[in-house]
Amino acid sequence: MTVDEGAEAPVSRARLRALRAVRHSLKVPPVPRDFRADIEGMRAIAVLGVLLWHAGVTVVPGGFVGVDVFFVVSGFLMTALLLEEARERGRIDLGRFYARRARRLLPAALAALVGTAVLTLLFLPRTRWWDTGIDLLTAASYVVNWRMSSGATDYLDVSRAPSPVQHYWSLAVEEQFYVVWPVLLLGLLVLARGRARVFRVTSWTLTLALLAASLAVSHWWTQTYAAQAYFVTPTRVHELMIGAVVALGARGWPTIPRLLSAVLGWLGLVMIMASLFAIDQHTPFPGTAALWPTVGTALVLISGARAGLWGPEFILRARWMQWVGRISYSLYLWHWPFVAAAASILAVGSGGPVSLPVQWGLVAVLVSVLPAWLSFRYVEEPVRVRGRVLQARVGPGVATYRALRLGASCSLAGALLGLTLMSVAPPRVDGEAVAWRTPALVDDLRQPVGAGTLADAPAPGGGSGTEEQLAAAPERMPDTLGELAVPVEQVPADRPVLTPEGCFPGLTESKVGVCEAGDPDGPVTIALFGDSHAAMWVTALDEIGRERGWRVVTVAKSSCPPVDELSFSRGQAPQGYEQCTAYQEKVLDRLVELDPDVVVMSSASYGASDEAVAEALARRVDQLRAAGIEPVLLRDVPRPPFDVPECLVANEDRATRCVFDRSEGLTRSGTGHALLAELRPDLPVVDLTKAICPAEECDPVVGGVVVWRDSNHVSATYVRSLRGLVEQQLLPVVALTQLRTGP
Repeated sequence: MTVDEGAEAPVSRARLRALRAVRHSLKVPPVPRDFRADIEGMRAIAVLGVLLWHAGVTVVPGGFVGVDVFFVVSGFLMTALLLEEARERGRIDLGRFYARRARRLLPAALAALVGTAVLTLLFLPRTRWWDTGIDLLTAASYVVNWRMSSGATDYLDVSRAPSPVQHYWSLAVEEQFYVVWPVLLLGLLVLARGRARVFRVTSWTLTLALLAASLAVSHWWTQTYAAQAYFVTPTRVHELMIGAVVALGARGWPTIPRLLSAVLGWLGLVMIMASLFAIDQHTPFPGTAALWPTVGTALVLISGARAGLWGPEFILRARWMQWVGRISYSLYLWHWPFVAAAASILAVGSGGPVSLPVQWGLVAVLVSVLPAWLSFRYVEEPVRVRGRVLQARVGPGVATYRALRLGASCSLAGALLGLTLMSVAPPRVDGEAVAWRTPALVDDLRQPVGAGTLADAPAPGGGSGTEEQLAAAPERMPDTLGELAVPVEQVPADRPVLTPEGCFPGLTESKVGVCEAGDPDGPVTIALFGDSHAAMWVTALDEIGRERGWRVVTVAKSSCPPVDELSFSRGQAPQGYEQCTAYQEKVLDRLVELDPDVVVMSSASYGASDEAVAEALARRVDQLRAAGIEPVLLRDVPRPPFDVPECLVANEDRATRCVFDRSEGLTRSGTGHALLAELRPDLPVVDLTKAICPAEECDPVVGGVVVWRDSNHVSATYVRSLRGLVEQQLLPVVALTQLRTGP
């Protein structure tokens, strides 16, 4: 059979792929795939900033912006990779993309998680093993940023030591971006159907819309509560989108005049460096402040396409910076667990220094370089190279499947690692279980306990005795604790239960809730008013109310003192704790509606001056009296300089290392309380200092009960043991109000 000369020769499969690629190349602009030394240099700057900041070097107060540099670089590289694949193949292979990410990120991340687990078992107290196990589990699942955000809103946990995998929050943000962004771009490709203009317009529109929306959310959330906004994904998407903008504009950047491109590059580098030194922990962040390092990074990326050695690349391509940049991912993963271990060795916040000394922080960071390099050399790089070899040997389909299986195995192994750590941790109990068994522990299990052991004879209800009895020299705590009413590992859960659920507003809420306790039909109403340091006394008042026929209501908000017209900063929100300010404006009306006979006020320490807080408290006292309500100040208790349960666990046979000076503890306690007593000398004051700390030095354990459940709150069991003394001091005030309102 002969072939007609006019007939077309058969088109090979390779030729068809080439023709298809040419047609699809019109859909997206070309993205340079050459190695970028400037990116490696920026990675070095970013990771060094983070390392120095975590080491406590105050010269670089904004070192945490290095994470923002990473976000922009990641947004650029990932978008460029996706656009290049769409240009070459006319589609985005999601499996292939996720396989690449799995090979690049997950094995090294798992290696660091294993190292973190080992360091946890070796150096962290047992009380932290359970929480660290949960953190490992959420880190392996790449949702740890939401756990960190949730922890930032829990006032009862703000004094706890940071997690050794807290830095994985940024990896979680990127992984969540990697899941969503390729799907969105693939959807735009399907929508465009080969029309270059449609894809270009829709991709730019979507990118700019996400950038603007995330920036607006970031600004609002940061102003509302910066500690929470720091970790969540919506406040960080705009940083990744800035990188995407650079990738989308890849066709235009090389047309910029070389001199202008060099100027932009130097301006960007200056913005990054200025951020490291000008931004600090008091700057509302991320918000609009994050534009300085992120826009600066974008300008350096844009400049690199054209400026060459005229731009900052000749600095960024220094050999040592290229080496640091290459291992920056492993450095980031490994440095923080060593810093956390160093803090635990020195008992930072648990009887040792308040913060990690800089020299120790630097040593921890330097020590972490070795495992980081080993991880890069024997885990990260071999897996990446093997992926390329495997693809050439078995084909892209099989290579993709194996990479995805590897990634799933790494995530599963990390999750199992966390579960294993939780399984070897001390037994945990639910907080409500501890709270509701408190009366039995105090009254039935071992009588007397806690403050009841300080008196010559226990007061009614098994509580503590009179002030005169408490003045007697107490028996001091031994080095070996022996049996405790609540095991020390469970003490952090020994907190009151406030009902109904949601009655105690958290940091981000400004509603006025009312918690109920005592006798709901009692003729006398006692209100606890203030913050969590007021709410912690409900355990004693609930018992008193049930026996005396007092209705007990708690009107309290997390970290918000019972003041009038006082604005103050809290945590990373120096612009003011706005939710507390809004709460202050509404709470008086709610108290008047409840019509209590006595309002017991208490609060913790705050950043405002004693004078400002005392005057604001005095104004609230006057308002309550004007409404016909009798106010009482319950003076805050001495505050330890560390987390008490952690200190006791770390010093099992040397418990006296957890003793602290009472006078110093009082200076750290409720702001303005002593001055308020001077401003309003006729104000009744309930002072339980001697029942909490009967000697000049405060023992963390009294009568077989751990006094503090963290670094500032009294445990519910010990509060319950104080019920006799609380009742004794409140009875005269209540009786006086009854005489005034009687027939």
